[in-house]
Amino acid sequence: MRILLVQPESTEDVNKEFLSLQYPINLGYIASSLITAGHEVEMIDLNVLEHKKLLEKIKKFKPEIVGVTSMTPNIYLAQKAIQESKSENKKIKTLLGGVHASALPEETMKMIKELDYLVFGEGEETIKELAEKLEKKQSVNNVKGILYRSKGRIIKNAPRPLIKNLDSIPFPERDLLPMDLYTKHHVSRGFSRENMKIMEILTSRGCPNQCIFCAGHINYGHSLRFRSYENIIQEINECIRKYKITHVSIEDDTFTINKELVKKLCNFFKNKKLTWNCNARVNTVNYEILKLMKESGCKKISFGVESGSEKILKLIKKGITIPQVKKAVSDAKKAGIRYVECTFMIGSHPDETMEDIEKTIKLMHELMPDFLAFSVMCPFPGTEVYNMMKKRKLLMNNPDWSQFSLFGNLKRYEKLTNMTSDEMINLQIKVLKDYYKTPKYVLSQLLKIRTLDEIKYFTKMGILYVKELMLGKKS
Repeated sequence: MRILLVQPESTEDVNKEFLSLQYPINLGYIASSLITAGHEVEMIDLNVLEHKKLLEKIKKFKPEIVGVTSMTPNIYLAQKAIQESKSENKKIKTLLGGVHASALPEETMKMIKELDYLVFGEGEETIKELAEKLEKKQSVNNVKGILYRSKGRIIKNAPRPLIKNLDSIPFPERDLLPMDLYTKHHVSRGFSRENMKIMEILTSRGCPNQCIFCAGHINYGHSLRFRSYENIIQEINECIRKYKITHVSIEDDTFTINKELVKKLCNFFKNKKLTWNCNARVNTVNYEILKLMKESGCKKISFGVESGSEKILKLIKKGITIPQVKKAVSDAKKAGIRYVECTFMIGSHPDETMEDIEKTIKLMHELMPDFLAFSVMCPFPGTEVYNMMKKRKLLMNNPDWSQFSLFGNLKRYEKLTNMTSDEMINLQIKVLKDYYKTPKYVLSQLLKIRTLDEIKYFTKMGILYVKELMLGKKS
């Protein structure tokens, strides 16, 4: 079958060049699974192409199935893509997957009248089986992991078990989207395709942690599953050969949890003279492993800190302590890793007070990370905090899902933490402004610049920062 996979636009409230943008690797996995099964597949990413390109692609490719992925803030844009597909050709079978669809499957099917099938949970095996049934014109009533319509009713089938062997999934199909489309964006703060050959990779799925604000478990579960070292380096070697990549961006939420795998990959990166970056939890690193990472080419490590209040860390079930945070950041800097990034949020729990927020701001300045993410907590559907806020009647009635993003001037709830939504946004902007113009911070970053590419990158980001935060303008 001819199948078109669509990555809809992200929300438009923030300049896209200001935020990181990755190749849609999860959609790439779906594409490769379908191609391996014998289907003809094309992809379109509306983050890097004009929306009108979607209809042009449909008219030219004439897909029999249009599959769209979506997170919560761009669910309406996913809906638009599905509606336009049906308007162009009513015979097209439409399907939707992604975190939002998995979190609110029945509600989403009711909202998008033109949607034929909804995939919930891990998608590769489900979409492959669904496409096979549609091609053979067979019943879909036994396809696990889908919702469909029958005689005016919405039917939800049994969930599909998680894929046990991640090595069985073909590598993401990267040839369907030209990488030069992504050169205006940084893959991760500090790294841009304008001056680097970058690949994104996942070495695992699932997260054993229980953070109440995280939606990562919705599709991939809490059971941590790893790819084999051999499978990972096979993919990287393929990208070195085909795309001449020089930098690897590891997208796992908890990369450093598997120390043996980290050590093996460090040796591989060092031998290949590759640079790389990753995300980590502060309670899964020590100085020795961080030093090894630095020596193997690790240029950035990102830590999720969230709060400077021990009370809040316990309430949000983060599973870390302030001493662990301080030691991990200190060790990463001591090891010589070029960029240390920390993420924080306010409003992470309905019981947070201004005293807790002040502790967070104080810790932020004490740690002085190279990159800072400071957001207003977003209660994504399917998370514990979403259910908690819904039960306490803190969410707005008939929520506008496009407002459920970590950045921008958004309204998700009227009041939280004794502050209105507008007050929290204003505090977020003030904290970011104050942090990035701190003389100590500015001097520390200037002293780290070593190359012309870094000068170009930080000049560009500095201009965007001034326009977005200081002047409140879009470029």
